Amino acid sequence: MRRPVPFALFAVAVLAGCGSSDQDRFEGQTTFTSAPPNGTSGGLSASPGAGGDNAGAPPPSAPPATPSRKVEETDLYRLDGNRLYYLNSYRGLMVFDVTNPDRPALLGRSAIFGTPVDMIVRNGIATVVVGDWYGQLDDGSPFHGSIVRGLDATDPAHIKVLGDAKLGGWVRDDRVVGDVIYAVSEDYGWSYGWGYADAGGVSAGGVSVGGVPRETVIVSSVSFANRAVKAVDQRTYDGFSGVFNVTPNAIMLASTAGSTFEVGAPGQTSLLYLDISDPGGKIVERGKLAVKGQVNGWGADNGRWNLDFADGKTAHVIGQSPDYLGGYTLSTVDFSNPDLPVLDSALPIASAGWNAAARFDTNRLYLSPENDYFSNDDTTPFEVFDLSNAKAPRLAGTVNVPGQVWNLLLAPDSKIFALGNDYQVEAQGDPVSLHYIDVSNPAAPAVLGTSTFGQGWAWTPAAGSFKAFTMNASAGLVVLPFSGWDFSGGYNNGLQLIQFTPSSLTTAGTAKTKGYVERGIFVGNRLISLSDVSLAVIDYSVPSLPRVMTELTLARNVVAAQPVGASVAEVSSDWFYNDVSTSEVRVLPAGAAEETADVSAVPTVKVDGVGASVFTNGRFSYVVTSVASGRSAGCEAQGCGQWTQQVQVVDVGGGQAALRGKVALPAGAGAWWYGWGWDGFWWYDWWSGAGVVQVGNDVLAFRRYEPVYDGNGNYVDSKSRLYVVDLSNPDAPRIASTVVQLHNDDWWGNMKVVGSTLWLTHYEWIDRPNGEGGFDGFVRYFLDSVDLSDRAHPRIGARINVPGLLVGGDPNDPSLLYTVDYRWGNGDRALNDFDVVRVNGRTATLISHTPISGYVGSTFFSGDQAYVSAQQYFDNGTGRVDLHAIDLRDPSHPRDRVATDRGWGWLLSVVGDRALITTGWGDQSGIDVYRLPVGGKPKYEQTIRSRGWGVNAVSRQGQTLYLTSGYWGVQAVQLQ
Repeated sequence: MRRPVPFALFAVAVLAGCGSSDQDRFEGQTTFTSAPPNGTSGGLSASPGAGGDNAGAPPPSAPPATPSRKVEETDLYRLDGNRLYYLNSYRGLMVFDVTNPDRPALLGRSAIFGTPVDMIVRNGIATVVVGDWYGQLDDGSPFHGSIVRGLDATDPAHIKVLGDAKLGGWVRDDRVVGDVIYAVSEDYGWSYGWGYADAGGVSAGGVSVGGVPRETVIVSSVSFANRAVKAVDQRTYDGFSGVFNVTPNAIMLASTAGSTFEVGAPGQTSLLYLDISDPGGKIVERGKLAVKGQVNGWGADNGRWNLDFADGKTAHVIGQSPDYLGGYTLSTVDFSNPDLPVLDSALPIASAGWNAAARFDTNRLYLSPENDYFSNDDTTPFEVFDLSNAKAPRLAGTVNVPGQVWNLLLAPDSKIFALGNDYQVEAQGDPVSLHYIDVSNPAAPAVLGTSTFGQGWAWTPAAGSFKAFTMNASAGLVVLPFSGWDFSGGYNNGLQLIQFTPSSLTTAGTAKTKGYVERGIFVGNRLISLSDVSLAVIDYSVPSLPRVMTELTLARNVVAAQPVGASVAEVSSDWFYNDVSTSEVRVLPAGAAEETADVSAVPTVKVDGVGASVFTNGRFSYVVTSVASGRSAGCEAQGCGQWTQQVQVVDVGGGQAALRGKVALPAGAGAWWYGWGWDGFWWYDWWSGAGVVQVGNDVLAFRRYEPVYDGNGNYVDSKSRLYVVDLSNPDAPRIASTVVQLHNDDWWGNMKVVGSTLWLTHYEWIDRPNGEGGFDGFVRYFLDSVDLSDRAHPRIGARINVPGLLVGGDPNDPSLLYTVDYRWGNGDRALNDFDVVRVNGRTATLISHTPISGYVGSTFFSGDQAYVSAQQYFDNGTGRVDLHAIDLRDPSHPRDRVATDRGWGWLLSVVGDRALITTGWGDQSGIDVYRLPVGGKPKYEQTIRSRGWGVNAVSRQGQTLYLTSGYWGVQAVQLQ
């Protein structure tokens, strides 16, 4: 889903004792209210006397902390007065007005490439940590890692980027001290090139590995003082699983030693004292010491709770046996002299698990080590260790709790919350469990109560981060975001309320909202649920019956954007997050296509069904969706069983959206459960092409089939059908005809339209003896033409043998067709021929062929020019994508002009005189734009950063491209 947590808040929004220490100690002085005071930032507020991320006196040799240098947490959101700032994985930084909590309003947003991780907000300036970011270094070389970005959101409708600072690696954790953000990152040694223009004007990128990948832990400091983001200092160390603990003057860094680590050896952890007393962000190395065991960087908050440095002079670290079966070691190291640390003790802790939930508190360690997977014991020990004697820490007491514990969270009055999953009957799921444990007597911890929720399988992000655990101690209320699967009712998402007293725990009500919920926060007298796709307002005045009052959609799965004059029609279709039974067509002003502000009041219509694909005809959108035609016992509430396809005509002209006619294809034959038979039989039919094509302006052709097997599992029949839908009357579309069983024994598909003719491809197997007692399987490809001039009576033409798969044809000369013949050769290299054939009756004559090396993608045509990309891979781990521009004005002698793009990519689309080549590697990549002179070599023009996992649709109006990227929305880009 979102981030690698297994991918601040104001006081009530975390846990009791949410002082700014890493250990979140409850000191009995923190007050909890239902809303923050005016003008305060949301986020972790310091407990009185806490003094920073680690409470306690600074090291004797370090300068004393100044009052302004406190340690602050970052998070996905910040509540600052009447403004709510939220980092959305899909939509970037979003700013809401919550003056009236029942009517939150989006004021503006700033799109962010990469994966937003954390932020802090001061006076409308957001300092954001971003992971998985692609870009360039100062020398122009590719950069893939993490960055810190400054965003001026004082005017939320016009958010400005103040600057970026590169961190490197994937950021694991971060903290703010004064005006400096400190981050620990992990670099796995791989460098991914997103793409950049070199001196020759060619986009470059790719993967480069210098020998064996070198894992490193990176500690960086970035100043954001005076509205300027500036990288200050950085330290890099061999090893991995970097965990750090921060005080106002020091960082204690724990990292697992690698084979070349200068201190220690594999199976050990290095503890390193970093002096950060310089308010400008300079980092100074002091003493270091290797201890037994590997610090575990997994689990809650990427292993943060396996390290303690709360008093600024004593470090406790939990190291694990390298084989994950030999238990743990609790090491205590004296850093009173930061330059000469001394090992006080090393206490072995027996366990056979691979992960442990830990929490340090004053003179105590609370630990829940995982049991041996093979022990068949469905309980987990909760252990209390006495650390008052640094030379001789000891186990004080233990109690077993059901299930697995993932995170331990401090509660008021000497209590602990143990959060995990409760093991249930096999195949019935693992709900979330919250155990309430009294630790007032360390020798006899006692479970006061357990709350179990999330019927079936469930998970809460609070298991991965304490920041997702929300508590109002004065009201005795815990709020946990969760998502899961109920075997009888489908997906569940929302907030679970749990009430507690000094002696009891009670499961209260559940507020179901949309999307994978990341946070539940108190705003005034309401709760707000935050997911990447939804912001929901909840009345919790009766905790047993919370009510969703308002829900804003933050992100939609946009599948198409159709520009029509001054408007853009955006079609969205969910299958999981929002409405799982309908799709939506919204008509936005062209200038608002990116939705950087609230555009909720726009013409909108609902379309039955999900999984939409869109075809256009002027002002009309033909929206094809999957609709349930029957229900089966035990299915989800929205229905399943037999599904079919529906075509809905939507008029999007004049800036409006109006439903016109619709027609559904028959269910039954050719309509598998969940429609698996519509678009091809999985990998057995990879070449099948689109399941629906548009012929001319107002005809859609559907390929449908359902493989039939006998009682022994042997294939019997393909049950093929070709449906022709006539849309010439937008108010009364109809199924004009059905062609049954074109080829009973052979697969057919690869529907292509040339001019007004629909062409189908089928293949026939040819078994040839291989000289070794067996046969080599080969296929011959054949074309079948379908004449739809009379839509009610399609005419199937002759069966014509051709070389390869049909990719297009000459619209002015229906006898000229183009195919791509794909084969292996030349040392397992992919080879292809772009062939031109002339069809005459039942025969096809090869006119010319153009060799193409590599793995070809889709072929696009613009007049008498063909464009195709081919990806090549090399033994050194690099790659190259070639853009072939084939001039077909003389079909007997095509002229191939090739532009080379280093790295990985494919031809995404050709829009007018531009070709779009994807470039990069990873979730966020880019698009190289090439200008296409007729008959000439494509010329690189610009690179566009694209959002999300990939662009799934492209449209163009004038010099504006509209790139559609699912939940990341629509990106409007101006061509140069």
